[in-house]
Amino acid sequence: MTKTEIKKLKIAVEKLTKWESSGKAFGHFNVVVEDATHLKGADRLYEFFCLMKILEDLSKNYKIILQPGTKSGKIFPVAPGNKKYWVYFKAEHNTDPTNKYQICYGTKIKLRKAPKTSFAPDISIQKYDSTEDPDETMVELIMDAKFKFKNTDTLPIIQLNDFIQKVTALETINADSISLQFSSLLGLKGNCLLTNGNALNDHETYCKIYKIKQVEKFDTESCYNVVG
Repeated sequence: MTKTEIKKLKIAVEKLTKWESSGKAFGHFNVVVEDATHLKGADRLYEFFCLMKILEDLSKNYKIILQPGTKSGKIFPVAPGNKKYWVYFKAEHNTDPTNKYQICYGTKIKLRKAPKTSFAPDISIQKYDSTEDPDETMVELIMDAKFKFKNTDTLPIIQLNDFIQKVTALETINADSISLQFSSLLGLKGNCLLTNGNALNDHETYCKIYKIKQVEKFDTESCYNVVG
């Protein structure tokens, strides 16, 4: 991605994340802007963009409620964090009161049999009654975002393997069967590895076996493609 494209992404995130009252961007956006041209900052910016893009789509079918954290109020984590400290969202369907979820960003999720071991997907869809200290029984679907400075770059196989490990450990292999209802991003119902670059098309069968999706060209345009 060029600096011009990163600026375009920055503007898109600002448009998606403005408070209605002040018109200013919220979350940790002010932290990542300064180093957005460096890999770490650009990664965070892209992850946050993906979260906002998904919330924007879900808001067509759900009432989205912001749940402040006990430590940070309305601030999002810049690294994997304990759920109770950081803001997350609740989504309640507009017409079906039983169709509701939590949408979390960077939340640590522990394993029941190994509570000292945790995974922190960039985005996790959790059960509506998920606790402040969730384990894999409370998770329905996960997503990770992988930024590429050059949108012609391709996801490496190690990132597919790492994501499949998360899906397996957090037991979300049946994510495509939950009742989560997207509006236009219909292809994202499932465990998704999101990137503004290219997918590994040669590994589509591998993805289908482990029920993950590579979502390529997922950026400020609307022409993304799903592999898997």
